[in-house]
Amino acid sequence: MNYFFIPLIFLMGIMIIIICVLYIQREETPENDDQEDLEEWTCPDCGFAVQLGTECPFCYTKKPT
Repeated sequence: MNYFFIPLIFLMGIMIIIICVLYIQREETPENDDQEDLEEWTCPDCGFAVQLGTECPFCYTKKPT
């Protein structure tokens, strides 16, 4: 009967460690309220319609502000 509780306690400890690691990771991620990199814009140099990001993938021009 005592051998039943050893794996149970071990698995509960593993679950607690996993939950703590996930909680700590969530707290360390910076809050990204900046949606500027999600706007579509047209590159002034080459005319490419950039759908995501702040830099043109063809001519590497930064998004004008």
